[in-house]
Amino acid sequence: MKNNKVYMPTDALARHSDFDVRYADGSTFLSIKGPWSSERDKVTIFGRMGGEMGCIKPDAKALAYYLKLERWEYVFHTRRIFQDYYVNGMGWQINGTLGKPPLDFLKENDLEKEVHVRAVDFPNHGLCYEIKAKDVAKLRIAVAAVIAMGIKEEYCGLSEGIEAQNASRLTRAKNWLFAGRGKTYEQLLAEEAATEQTTAR
Repeated sequence: MKNNKVYMPTDALARHSDFDVRYADGSTFLSIKGPWSSERDKVTIFGRMGGEMGCIKPDAKALAYYLKLERWEYVFHTRRIFQDYYVNGMGWQINGTLGKPPLDFLKENDLEKEVHVRAVDFPNHGLCYEIKAKDVAKLRIAVAAVIAMGIKEEYCGLSEGIEAQNASRLTRAKNWLFAGRGKTYEQLLAEEAATEQTTAR
């Protein structure tokens, strides 16, 4: 059987305590541990044999998160919280929110679906996110990205606030570079309300 899907409790981040991500047979895939006191905390990822294999660490402003897995490092960007995310290094575009699954990780260049996340009832563990990767080699980074997304949404953290979703990769890279201090969720809502008023005129 191909182990290309794993299960993570939907309330794992709301509990602010350590948790495990499990295979379909209930065995441990990854163990996730951290202080869980704020968005700025570093979260450590342990493999099924107990050895440390990576971490999720926010930047100085907790705007972007570094996803480190063994010798590889990726960057999780929040363009607009609860709506639009991007994983640099994988080229994954993520539209949606963990609060309203299902959602997909789409490859930026051809919009191919590489990861699918949905909520299911997992026997003996209650409601869980089923994280399914098309390529089993990308399952760990997919799980790290889901956890990063969950942390961002749990603490209602800052967004980069990028407006031009159809902009070129170079333009988006420049926007990220000069993103400044980020925008709060309240600022994004105010911008959306102002845009709707302008459009209605």
